[in-house]
Amino acid sequence: MSFGENFKFVRQQKHLTQAAVAEELHVARQTISSWENGRSYPDIGMLVQISTVYDLSLDYLLKEDLSMLKHYEVQTTTSRRQQRLLSVGYGINLGLLVVSYCLHFLQIDSSFSELISVALIVMTFTLLLNYPHFDEWTTTKREGWTLFGLIMMLFALNLALEWPDIATALPSASAVAHTPSAALAGEASGFLFGVVWHQFVWTMAALMAIEIPFQRLKRA
Repeated sequence: MSFGENFKFVRQQKHLTQAAVAEELHVARQTISSWENGRSYPDIGMLVQISTVYDLSLDYLLKEDLSMLKHYEVQTTTSRRQQRLLSVGYGINLGLLVVSYCLHFLQIDSSFSELISVALIVMTFTLLLNYPHFDEWTTTKREGWTLFGLIMMLFALNLALEWPDIATALPSASAVAHTPSAALAGEASGFLFGVVWHQFVWTMAALMAIEIPFQRLKRA
């Protein structure tokens, strides 16, 4: 029997639904379905958790499934490389975020601050595109609402931090009166895009800085 067949057999023997198992293991229900159908395998840490939660030996879970053993051999090598790269990327992103905040507080506007902003954008999107555990962030509705609340809080804090600069940059009533409507609309849309873009990058960078170590502790 394959791992998926063994896992499904144990679940049915215990009269558990895929949703119940998913909640117990803090993964999405679709993940359980994927394991049972052989489309994917749990990572090594999750396999140990399954063994502990359901009081099953690893030998029982892995027996006769040679493709799964080969999968873990490849995964172990790949995972170590990915973890090293992720740790380095996280450290760089956190450092860039701190420097970006410091430059803002000190009101330093130079080519260096622009370089930091570009680097922060690149590193933030690199993490967003390569982080492998997003599906574990919202395995329950409560976690989903908690994550949403955290995003809104970070966005509000970043907006409050930047609001004095935004208010200063807004045109005066006399400037509005003497500026053609087309030019004013173009300036307004460009300004609004810049503000939203900056807030998005700051918020996502701060979110990754908080959630990545938190999720690592949760999986430990």
